[in-house]
Amino acid sequence: MKLKHAFAVLLLSVFSIGGAQAAGSPMNEDYTELAAATQKAVNTGKTGTVEAFAADAEAAFKISKEKLTTLTSPSMQRITGKIKTGMNEAKAGKVPEATTALEEALGMMKEGPKAQKFGGGS
Repeated sequence: MKLKHAFAVLLLSVFSIGGAQAAGSPMNEDYTELAAATQKAVNTGKTGTVEAFAADAEAAFKISKEKLTTLTSPSMQRITGKIKTGMNEAKAGKVPEATTALEEALGMMKEGPKAQKFGGGS
């Protein structure tokens, strides 16, 4: 019986260490590739070519979806949502609205990590 208890404690401690490492990963997000693709889409949108703008916005969205599989943080989810909105607006031919959404996503990427807020009481 005691061997089972010792094994259970060992197993639980290993899982808790893995959880602590996973909790620290969203702080180190790297948006360089995504920011470059989004900036390219914004620049294309300012020239007025709708087809090229839609293609660049879609490429930025694909990169953000790939990043979302590895960086499942709330900020990455918000950025992906803005880029998706921009892509949909670009496909609909609404260039100013799409450009605004993509610029908002770029602004979120450039903010950097925010200070941690730990709750508690009133």
